[in-house]
Amino acid sequence: MVRELKSMRSQEKYMTWIKDFAKASYGIYAGNTIDAFQPLDFFHFFGLWYDLWLIEVLKAFDKLDVDKKHYKDLKHLLPMPSNMRAILIKAIPSYVGAGKKNKEVYRRFTNFKARMLQEACIEDPFGKYSTPLHRREEVEQIMKTILWRTATESDARVLGKLITAAASIVHGLYNDVVTDFGWDAYGPYHKHRAGKNLTLLIRDFPDLQPHPLWPKELMPEIKKFQIYQLFEKVEWEISCVGCHTILKSGNPISGLRYFAVIADGKPLTLEEIKKLTFHLATKAESLYKEIRKKDFEELKLMVMWQECYQLKALLEAAGMDWRPTAEMLDAIKNQPLQTGVLPHGVMMTSLDQYMKEFHLETFEKEVLKN
Repeated sequence: MVRELKSMRSQEKYMTWIKDFAKASYGIYAGNTIDAFQPLDFFHFFGLWYDLWLIEVLKAFDKLDVDKKHYKDLKHLLPMPSNMRAILIKAIPSYVGAGKKNKEVYRRFTNFKARMLQEACIEDPFGKYSTPLHRREEVEQIMKTILWRTATESDARVLGKLITAAASIVHGLYNDVVTDFGWDAYGPYHKHRAGKNLTLLIRDFPDLQPHPLWPKELMPEIKKFQIYQLFEKVEWEISCVGCHTILKSGNPISGLRYFAVIADGKPLTLEEIKKLTFHLATKAESLYKEIRKKDFEELKLMVMWQECYQLKALLEAAGMDWRPTAEMLDAIKNQPLQTGVLPHGVMMTSLDQYMKEFHLETFEKEVLKN
C-alpha cells in the first residue's frame, strides 16, 4: 500500500502511456474507416462539447480526491476496462476538434484514465491482446464456484445466438461508440480442468437497464448477465475493446467444453437462455424503431446523454448531477457536425498512419509533453 501511494503521488506530468495505447487501439481501426458509425458521426460531434463535459468530470475528481486513490478504491465508481479505453479513443480527437484547447483538462483526464487501466489490467492495460481484469485468485474462485454445464455443439450455437442478440440490444441502448459500457469481455485465461488445458473467456453485459436513457418498455427485463465459456484448443484475442473479441485459432463450436450463463445472479437453464435470446432480440427491434424516428437534433441529444451516462456513478458519488449541463446543451443546439477532424473514406493501414490521422502524435506533443 505504501508503494502504491508513493507511486500515485509521484506521477509525472508526462505519463508515457500513449504509444502503448496506440499499438493496442490501432487494432480496432486497422483495415477500416470511420464512416460506418451509427447513428451519427461521433468523432465530428464530440469536439463541440466534450471539453465542457470533462471540466465537470474533473470537478468530481477533485471532490473524490482521485489522484490519491488506487483503482481498487474507485473500481465501483468506474466503467469496465473496455469502456475506459473507448473514452480515451474519443477524447483525443475531441481535443483537436475543440475550439478552445483546454490542454490541462485533457491531460489530467486522459492520464487518470490511463493510470486506472494500468492498475486494473496490469499485464495488458490497453488491451493489445487481452483484458486481464481478474487476478489469479479471482479466476480460481470463478473456476470453483461457477456451476459449469458440459457443452455440446448445439449448446455452442445457442450461445452464439445469445451473443448476437445481446450485441443488438447493447448497440441500441448505447450506440456504436458507447457500446463498451454495456458489453465487455475478460481474459482469455488459461486454466486446467478435468485433465484438460482450457481457455476461459468471460463476456459481460453489465447494464441493460439504463433507466435515465430509455422508457422501461424498451429495455430488457434483466439488468445484467455474464457468459462464461471454457474452450479446448481454441484461442482468442481481445483487441482493445470487448466487442472486438477475435478468434485466433481453433473451432469455437466443436471446441467449447463447458459454459454457464448467469443473469442477475441466477444461473440459467438452456431453455431460459433461448428465451432470453428471443427477449433481447425483440427488445432490440423495438428500440431501433424508436431510434429511427429521431431527427438530427434528437439524435445529438441522445448521444450526449449516452456519453454522460458512462460516468454517472462517479459524478453522483461526488454529489454532482451527471446529466448534461445547460452549457453543454447550448453548445450543440442547432449546430452541424464538424468537418475535417478525422478523414473520411481513408483506410487505416499502418500504426504510423493511425497515430497521425487520429491525432495521437499531436496529443502527445501538445498535451502530454507540454
